[in-house]
Amino acid sequence: MFHLSATLSSTPTPVLLSDVAQNPRTTSPATTGGSSGATQVHDTALIFEGGAMRTAFSSAMVEALLEAGIHFDWTYGNSASAVHVATYLSQDPQLARDYFTVFPGDPLFGGIRPFLRGDGFFNARYIFGPDAQVQDRSMVPDWEAIRTSFGNFRISGFNGRTGETVHWAREDMNGLDDFLRHARASASLPIVMPPTKIGTDIFFDGAFGPTGGMPIDAPIEMEGFDRFLVVMTRTRSYRKSQTRLSWFVKKAFPQYPALAKSMLDRHARYNKARDWVFEQERLGKAYIFAPHRMPISNGTRKLNELAETYEAGLAQAREEMPLIRRFLGV
Repeated sequence: MFHLSATLSSTPTPVLLSDVAQNPRTTSPATTGGSSGATQVHDTALIFEGGAMRTAFSSAMVEALLEAGIHFDWTYGNSASAVHVATYLSQDPQLARDYFTVFPGDPLFGGIRPFLRGDGFFNARYIFGPDAQVQDRSMVPDWEAIRTSFGNFRISGFNGRTGETVHWAREDMNGLDDFLRHARASASLPIVMPPTKIGTDIFFDGAFGPTGGMPIDAPIEMEGFDRFLVVMTRTRSYRKSQTRLSWFVKKAFPQYPALAKSMLDRHARYNKARDWVFEQERLGKAYIFAPHRMPISNGTRKLNELAETYEAGLAQAREEMPLIRRFLGV
């Protein structure tokens, strides 16, 4: 289990951004090779924060990294950023763009009618399903490209019965349908979306784990990373407040007490995780890509606003790419 206090107590000595950290798993931060001339990053984890439709901003980082030819050994996400994991590893920048700027215009994507039918405000079975398409273009990621990709990944889900957070990797999935099921589980936001069953377990959005939605626990616990490129969907000054639906949460999930508790104190865990990430930035161990402003909400579906947010993210990512390269040492 990831404990921020324990991790903070063992924080390493500060280093400069230009320094190359020596991770025990590798002796070099990156190598360049292959016919594409892409740079493979070994010692730094790529982390995508979730945030529902706000991830229209962070999705642009997928395009920017692929454009720059920067490939990470390990990519992490949860909730909506499970899509980023898929589009990045399958090297499909067009899908990364369309998923958040075109696809939400599909009436089947979500809304009140799907919600009243029990499919959720975001129709997860369709969004993360084999038939997802818009304007005759498939919105389904290429599993074979993901399976044979340059890197591995983990996406996280919250077990509603046990309160455990599970970090699934590529080897935990058997084909496209299984990947889509796990991605749907990672994004199953309580109240607005139904939970997802995997085996005999019921899973909810991975954001309800120990870090409150900032998926930094998996790279530390599972792969031992101590350097991070963190792609956020909230501004640097953001602080999460306690839910205003406390009374409802306490009554809505009697069969999932661990989930209810996690929902009630998620804000504290999330803020603590963010504080830890910013401390790592101060120490030269993290590069944080955060929006200068976030003009949309997690439920925005107006395509013009989503497209503008994506373009803002892309412009900022391209502007910061030299600094990102410097941090990565590539």
